[in-house]
Amino acid sequence: MKKQVFNIIILFLLVSILPSCEKSTTSNSAKTIEDLLVKNNEITGWTYSGAGWVAYNATEISQQIDGAIVVYQRYSNDIEATFQAYSGTVNSTQCRLRVYIFDMKNSTNAKGVYNDPDIGLSGAIDWQGGAGDAAHYVRNAGLSQMLSFYRKNYFVLLDIVADTEESLNILKQFALNIDGKIK
Repeated sequence: MKKQVFNIIILFLLVSILPSCEKSTTSNSAKTIEDLLVKNNEITGWTYSGAGWVAYNATEISQQIDGAIVVYQRYSNDIEATFQAYSGTVNSTQCRLRVYIFDMKNSTNAKGVYNDPDIGLSGAIDWQGGAGDAAHYVRNAGLSQMLSFYRKNYFVLLDIVADTEESLNILKQFALNIDGKIK
């Protein structure tokens, strides 16, 4: 009988300790970086387009984004990233939107990437009252748009192959959704 009570006490202690053994995270609101992504059809009409990816270090990221890793490594070699493409419609035309989220490990690094001219947002328009600590977007000659922001240790980059007010509003909706998960 004493052995059974002892076993029950040990089992109780183990069960109460196990939740504290979960993977640590860099954000209070997300368990992993991929938890920050917009879920399938979370924004009505926008669904996953192909498989996304998650990379836990600069080497894995470079396998996904080729030479662009150099820009991120200017600020940190300790980087995680995730990517997902989405398919939906803009002005009744099928479009693809891409989301990249980089965990730069601190806000100084995230802000550095955000301000780096090699990210491809030269001439960007600031989005006042938008997502993150700062956000801006660029419209590319009627062909595409890019939007980026940073909050805390995250740098987020979104792009869409469309350049209309509707596509800009969709980019902003995705950005606000992700930003809400980072907060």
